[in-house]
Amino acid sequence: MIGETWGTLKLSVKGKDVCQYERENIVKTYQWNLIYIVEWFSENLKYILSDEPFPLPVAGDNSLELLDNCLLFETDDDDEFDTWFDTKQEWEFKHSWFSNRAGSFLPDIFFRRVDGEIEIAWNNELMYSSDGINFIYPTGVDYISIDIFNSTVRHFIDDFLDNLLLTTKNKSDAERFYKKVRNLIK
Repeated sequence: MIGETWGTLKLSVKGKDVCQYERENIVKTYQWNLIYIVEWFSENLKYILSDEPFPLPVAGDNSLELLDNCLLFETDDDDEFDTWFDTKQEWEFKHSWFSNRAGSFLPDIFFRRVDGEIEIAWNNELMYSSDGINFIYPTGVDYISIDIFNSTVRHFIDDFLDNLLLTTKNKSDAERFYKKVRNLIK
């Protein structure tokens, strides 16, 4: 299914494709095996839409500030530090698709519910700089209606799954993946 799930992804936030980058003076749209992003959203959409507060007692106006302020935590107790770090990392895995980049140049973007909106926050100024990558929109924080976000993500997943079922040469694997994702995003 690998070749059948390859595609282009644009994440437009207020008209800015935050996945777009420049490499060797050529502006590129993100392309990779989109199954990883579909899988990540299907596993984590419930956490993004949840109104659970940020799990650590730090202040910050957005995800980027919250995570930066987590780094200020100090303790001489190794167990306490490990618990803090594990809690921070677990939140990051549930709110940023970066862990599912699978070797691609996927930007690190955080998705977090704030009241009736979803915050989309990113800081990719130095991301992949050693590979000559410069994101067109390297940093930002913006908000979108939770309903629009939810319907857009679900439409993306539905479209991906429908196309996969129509075009796959490996029906059994595609049907298995389809059922897995459908069970996750009920």
